[in-house]
Parts: sequence; structure tokens; C-alpha cells
Amino acid sequence: MSEPRGVSIIVVNYNNAEFLAAAIDSALGQEYPLCEVIVVDDCSTDNSQAVIDRYGDRIRSVLRESNGHQIAALNSAWPLARHPILIFLDSDDLLFPHCGDNCRRGLDGRDGENAVSLSRRSTRRGRQLGQVAPKYPRNLDTSTLRTELLRTGGSPNSPATGNAYSRSLLDRITADGGFELESSREHWMDAVLECNAPFYGEVVTLYQPLACYRIHAHNLFLINTIDSAHFTARCHTFELKVDYLARRCQNWGIPFDAAAARDGSIWLHECRLAAAKLAEAPVDEPISITLCGAIKASIGARLPFVYRILHVIWFVSVAAAPRALARRLIAFRFVASRRPAWFEGFLAKLSKVKALAGPARTHATDP
Repeated sequence: MSEPRGVSIIVVNYNNAEFLAAAIDSALGQEYPLCEVIVVDDCSTDNSQAVIDRYGDRIRSVLRESNGHQIAALNSAWPLARHPILIFLDSDDLLFPHCGDNCRRGLDGRDGENAVSLSRRSTRRGRQLGQVAPKYPRNLDTSTLRTELLRTGGSPNSPATGNAYSRSLLDRITADGGFELESSREHWMDAVLECNAPFYGEVVTLYQPLACYRIHAHNLFLINTIDSAHFTARCHTFELKVDYLARRCQNWGIPFDAAAARDGSIWLHECRLAAAKLAEAPVDEPISITLCGAIKASIGARLPFVYRILHVIWFVSVAAAPRALARRLIAFRFVASRRPAWFEGFLAKLSKVKALAGPARTHATDP
């Protein structure tokens, strides 16, 4: 128990040869000596395998013969890890040199299952923008995450590269059928683990940025394209996660109202309103109905009062504005690189505001 625990960094790649070497180099450049690097390539059709070959025995590689998508790729690699702490690194992202050591320190001495870290956004060429996301509230604990998942189907969370997981968590989810998915290509590992981790053990939140989330034209979840189809797809992904959480809760015997969670999710209402406002053709649900649901979710959110007011103002402004202005308001909300520096500083200060209700109050973050 007194021996230091090692960290296994698993780089998952598909057709990201342009960025892959930088990701591997960041994994190999960890200051903590007990780190190994495993690279799994999900049957890329570009130059990725040649990039991997250049590293020789400095890394361990898993070269899949057929494309199975992210979860299948990671599940073929993490069981090979030698160490009890796992970091899944997307091949277009980067780790800071202190990431492995900080994650190890976060989990040492705890009966923890998952350590959550912060990501710092960067441009396609790796230039840091100085924008840190998510902006976690202070004293974020496991009970709060669990409560928010059951209330809204989501919780303050980091993208995949912003998390470290204990090997025991992955083993227990596997044994419990958590990776048995009917349509695994429509699911993502970070969402699956977000739904599971708070129900298996303690979640530790680390506030120091540990990774760079690269912004480029092919980001799947960082919204760069302001169009209706993109937001409709984000709605679909979120609703799949809620359905998955409902099945897990049924398996655990935990009450969960999926319909109420959808109604309470500010993120889902944001995406629904954006999709409806930007749609070229008439939508099934009138924007007025979407707006009413969004305002209700904002008022009932467990947020500091100022955050709830800001959400209501944004929803009303987008719904009432002409499409051209609404597009700018939507971009301001979802495209962090378009926000002025003063607004980022304002959000950072707000994230430190302590709500009167104590640790149960959290603020919304970008899923």
C-alpha cells in the first residue's frame, strides 16, 4: 500500500496522424517516472500507423484490424495496462508534463474510482488560448455529481482527456455489464464513465489544468459550426446518455426519472433552442414551447442566482432575436474562442461564487 502507483496513458487514435505525434510526445514527456504509454489505432486509413511505428519500444501499440469506434478501441487497450491509474488521451489533445503525477496524487490514499481534472483549450496549432473549461465550482464532491446526474442526466465534467480513472472502476463496470451497448458507435467513453463513476466510489476534482483540448475543424463535441444539424446531433447524443443512465439505474435499483432529467437539463434546452432557431424549415415544437421549458429548467436549476438569471436572459434573447442576431448569441455561448477576455474572466469569478445552499449547488459546464 505504501508503494507509489503507476499511471498508464492510453492514446486512442483514428485518422489523426496530423496531431498524433504531439499527443504521444506529451504522454511520453510526463515528469512522473512510473508512466507507460499505450497507443491504440482504430484501423486508421491515413499515415497514423507510420507515426506509431517511429516510436518503437518507447510505447506499446494496439493496431486494430477493423474500425470499432472509440469505446471498442479503448476496451481493446486498457485491459493491457500495467498500472492501476488510467488516463485516456484523445490523439488530437495534449497532456501537461505534471498531469500523471497530479492524477496519481489525487487518487493516492483514497478509496477513489475516478479523478477529474481540468482542460485548457488550445488552437489547431497548439497555441494555448488561456480558456479553462469546465469552470468547476469549489468543493465539488461525489454527492453533488450523483445528485446532478439523477436530476438532469448530466454533471460538471471534463472531456475525455481531462479525466483519470482507477483500473478497478473499469473492471467493475465491465463485470456489471456497463460496456454492453446495443449501439456502441453512438456512445462515448467519457459519457459512459461519467454515468458510472459517482455510483461506484469517490470522485476527486483537481482544479489545476492538466491537459489541452485542441480546437480544430473536426472536433466532434466542441461546437465550431453554428447550424441546426450540429445542435440536433448534440441533442441526440445527450438523450442517448440519459437512456443509458436510466438502464444503469434500473440495474442498480436506483430511482431515476429520465423524462424529468431531460426537462431539467439546461444543456439540452440550449441545444434544442439553438437547433430550432437555426432550422431552415419549420420545427415540430414551437419555439415558444421550447422557451418555456428552458426558463423553467433555469429557474429550477441548482445554480447561484446570477447564473440562473444569465441563462434566462440568454434563452429569451435567442428566442426573440432575428436569426442573424440569434446566431451570434448562440456562437457567443458555445464557441469559447469568440468570447472576449473580459467575459472569460467574469465567468471565472462567478465560478467562485458560493451559493447559499452549500455544496449541492453547482453551475452548468460544457459537456
